[in-house]
Amino acid sequence: MNNKEIVEEMKKYRISPEPERKKEFFRCMGKMGLLTRRYAVVSHKDFLTIQLFYIEKRIWVVSGLLLLFITWICGRYSGPYPFALTPLLAASILFETRRSRRWNMAELEQAARFSGRSIMLARIFLLGAINTAGLMIVILVVGSFSSYSLIRVFLYMMVPYLTASLLGSLYERRNRADQGWGSVLICILSSAFFASVPVFFDQLYEERMIVFWASVFILMTCALAVSIWKSPDEKEEPVWN
Repeated sequence: MNNKEIVEEMKKYRISPEPERKKEFFRCMGKMGLLTRRYAVVSHKDFLTIQLFYIEKRIWVVSGLLLLFITWICGRYSGPYPFALTPLLAASILFETRRSRRWNMAELEQAARFSGRSIMLARIFLLGAINTAGLMIVILVVGSFSSYSLIRVFLYMMVPYLTASLLGSLYERRNRADQGWGSVLICILSSAFFASVPVFFDQLYEERMIVFWASVFILMTCALAVSIWKSPDEKEEPVWN
């Protein structure tokens, strides 16, 4: 039995009652001026502001403390090991974007004035843009005293960050029932993986490998952009069904 047949069967057994006092309802609405009322158009700026204040404040606090910790640890310890902490920054983004699922409130958000795609992409954009901007500041600070060049610091921090974001995003797309903890665990494991890489493949952090890191950075950026663009569609369909 397909969906169309199910709907037809439901119509037979679930007949909606006729509306009562319909004329009186519209007469009252007309007296209050609600029939001709036009709601103000929400600009892109206002829409992003709404989503910005929707994000939990503790997410920003955790992200800020983590950025400060990365800067501090890079100042105390030389080598590529501190760069492996950046995947933890991606965990805060993935945990926040899954909050609606944890509290079963996606229907309320998506049934309002904006589509599910607009809401999810706006929130991901804000979280990603602000955290990435903070990470750029950390990279500039660390690059000023690091033994590595600025471009190498940039790549060594961004590649783990983008890798964790991509893996977490792919996991969420394939595990809609999960409440966000799986993607957070992936970020933690990604951090552990990149922390262990210098132990076994120290030559990857040699200057001659910068082309390899740049290639991985471009690949991860493109793959993450595609995954983020597809993610709202795959989340919206089961909500409305």
